[in-house]
Amino acid sequence: MREFRVTFRSVISIALLSILTLCLPRPAAAQGKSQNKGRGVRPPAPSPSSAGQPLGTGIRHFGAWLDDTRIVAPRSGWAGFSVGYTKSPFGSQLDVPAADVGYGLSPRVQVGLSLPYYRASYGGITASGLGDTFVNAKVNVVDATKNARGFGLAVVPVVEILSGPQDGSGRWHWGVPVSAEITHRAVRFYGAGGYFSRGAVFGSGAVEWMSSRGYTLTGSLTHGYSLGADPLSDALGLHRQRTDASASVSRALTSTIAAYGGVGRTLSRSDANSTRFSLSGGVVMFFANSVPAGPGPRR
Repeated sequence: MREFRVTFRSVISIALLSILTLCLPRPAAAQGKSQNKGRGVRPPAPSPSSAGQPLGTGIRHFGAWLDDTRIVAPRSGWAGFSVGYTKSPFGSQLDVPAADVGYGLSPRVQVGLSLPYYRASYGGITASGLGDTFVNAKVNVVDATKNARGFGLAVVPVVEILSGPQDGSGRWHWGVPVSAEITHRAVRFYGAGGYFSRGAVFGSGAVEWMSSRGYTLTGSLTHGYSLGADPLSDALGLHRQRTDASASVSRALTSTIAAYGGVGRTLSRSDANSTRFSLSGGVVMFFANSVPAGPGPRR
């Protein structure tokens, strides 16, 4: 026998993560689609200005992660389904369907999986298929719900399974984001920083405000830096730094279903990796196993 037990705060937290999973930069090996889950054909980039081609791959690696530190209750979880559209300087991509699932293993550990299906068109070339897959675990180090300051800290190891690496780096990679948050009344601040093994570091931050009517508004910024020196990427005008912004709104429709929508774009100088416009939206559904009666529901 199952019963549904989920708090509005956890609904908003997971819905926001799903939005930002669509809106944040992804590996730049998929140039021009690095704010999407999926990866298809590689969009064209301008030819080097010099007659001789410099050494390098012509690929900039970026990665970013934005999440709070909250953990869903043990034996509880969610399933999210979303649609995302991204317009780049050289084409566009549609991610549909994109699925995100998660499950609480213990009071301090939860796991998640992201599986997107993409349809891309760049430079007159089209492609579709399963995009990059992300497997993550969130380990809560400091519980924000159990201290007066509302401060939380979590480590979020990530495994990336790339759909089609184009630089010989292999399909399997990893990242180690560290998330922190602090709550002040109806406002919550959180962010993350870390490293991705493809050769990228990042920092991200968000401010979240919950209205008295039950809507949650969120604004975020992410900044990524590609560590690897690549003369060919320099010649192609692919910048080593990238800054993206997004805005989103979410609302719980019932005690177990939330809906959300978000927009985003690249703020830094435009190149083949930039996103001119991104739009995403979807629903998240929650479930929880029944638990024996006790002093109160576990969080």
